Amino acid sequence: MNQVDELLASHAPWAGEHRTWPLTPLELFMWLDDRPAFPLLFQVCLCFDGPLDPAALREAFRFAQGRQPLLRATIGKRGRGAQWVAAVDGWPELAVFARDAEGELGLEAIDLTVSPGLHGWMQETDVGWDITLVFHHACCDGQGARMFIQDMVLAYAVLTGVSERPDPFFMLDIEHLDRRGSYPPPVGRARSLSWKLQQVLEFFLLRPQPTASDPAAHGTAAAGHTGSGRIGLCSHTFSAEEVERLQDPRRREAASLNDVAVAILFASLGEWQRSHGVSPKACVRVTVPADLRGREDERMPAANRYTYVFLNRRLRDCGSWETLLGGVQRELQEKLQTRFGVNFLNKIGLLARSPWLMRRVLNGSACFSTALLTNLSDPSRRLRKRLPVDDDRFFWLGKARCHDLQVRTPPLRPKTHWGVGIFEYAGRMTVTFRYDSTTMAAADAEQVLAHYIEGWRQWLAATDAATAGE
Repeated sequence: MNQVDELLASHAPWAGEHRTWPLTPLELFMWLDDRPAFPLLFQVCLCFDGPLDPAALREAFRFAQGRQPLLRATIGKRGRGAQWVAAVDGWPELAVFARDAEGELGLEAIDLTVSPGLHGWMQETDVGWDITLVFHHACCDGQGARMFIQDMVLAYAVLTGVSERPDPFFMLDIEHLDRRGSYPPPVGRARSLSWKLQQVLEFFLLRPQPTASDPAAHGTAAAGHTGSGRIGLCSHTFSAEEVERLQDPRRREAASLNDVAVAILFASLGEWQRSHGVSPKACVRVTVPADLRGREDERMPAANRYTYVFLNRRLRDCGSWETLLGGVQRELQEKLQTRFGVNFLNKIGLLARSPWLMRRVLNGSACFSTALLTNLSDPSRRLRKRLPVDDDRFFWLGKARCHDLQVRTPPLRPKTHWGVGIFEYAGRMTVTFRYDSTTMAAADAEQVLAHYIEGWRQWLAATDAATAGE
C-alpha cells in the first residue's frame, strides 16, 4: 500500500467500493442535453511558475478522484433508467505533456457512457506547468470542481512534504450523495400557485429570441476558439485595484455584483439586437445559475446542486444598464432568496419520468435562453486557509507559485449564443465571453466584451460620487 492508498483508506474508504447512484432528474437533463457541437463542459486551468513533480501530481489526481466518486463514474443502465457507476479501478489518469507537445485534449465532447466526466492533463511551459481540468456538468457544478481542485492540490502538498498541516483535507461523507437530488423548498411568494403559474406562462409564452447572426461570422476555429471549433472565447481581467473598488461594501449595499452583471448584459444584448434589426417587441432571456447548497451540504462530495433563474425583458426595455438595474435587482434577488429555481427542478422531475419526452423537448427548435451568466467567485478561496499565500495573493505549492487561474465557462447550447462567466483569483476578477462563432466574428465578440466591460466602468464611475460622499 503506497502513500496515496493510505490517504484514501483514511479519507475516502468508499474509493475501494463499487458504488452506484440513480441519476437525478437534473443529471438526466444535463446528460440528454449534451451534444458534440455544444458539449456541456467547463474547464479550469491552474498555471504555475516553478517546479512541480508530475509523478506526485498524478498520484494527487488519483486521490482526488477517489474522494469524488461522481467524477470517476460512468453512466450505465438501471432497468428502464440510468445510473452512475463508480468503479474501484480503471480511473482515468492525469496526462503529462512536454513543452510544446501536440496532445492537449481540448474541450471535446465526453461520452459519459464510456468515460467519466472529468479529464485532466498537465503541460510543461517556459516558466513551469499548466494543469488543466475539464468537467462535465452532469456530474459536477462549479462548487464540485472547486472541491476536486482542493483535494488534488492538498494531496500534492502532503505527498511532496510541503503541507503546513499533516491532515489538511476538508471533511467529506459519501452518504450525503444520496440526497443530492433533494432540495430545500421554496419560501415566501415562490410557493404561491399564482406566481408559479405566471412564471410558467412567461417562460413558454415570452419566447426569447437568440442573438442575431452576423453575416461576417466565419464559423471556424480561430484564435481563442476551443472544443468543437464553433465556441469562441475572449476575456478581460480587472486589476486588483479595480476589484477593490468593485467590491466596496458601500457599493454592494445598493446592488450586488450579480445584479450589475445581469443589468449590463441585458443592455449589451439590447444594443446587439437593435443593431441587427430585431423588433423592439422581441423578448430576450438571461439565465443565471443558483447554488442550492446549505450548511448541511458542506460534506457532500462533488455533485451538481444548482438550479436556474430566468429573467425576461422586451428588447424595447433593454436600454441603458441604469434603467435596467433597479428592476433586475428586485427580480433577481427575490427569485434567489425565495429559492424560486427549485420550482424549475420540480418541473424537470416531472419531465424525467418520460426520458423520451425530455429528449424530444431538448432537441426541439425552441430557444430556451438568449444568454447565460454565471459567477464562480474564487475557485481557490478555501485553499488559502491551507497553503502559503504571498503578498500578491498567489498561493504556493512548495517552490511553485500559482500565478494565474483560468476558467472557461459557461457551456453554450443550441440558440443560446452568448455566455458570460465571472471568476476571481488573487484579488483580480476576470470576465469571459463565450460565443457561437457561427453567429458572430471574433472581432465583433471582442467589441461586445469591450462594451460589457465599459458598462462596469460606467457603474464604478456612477457610484464613486455616492461612496465618496459617505
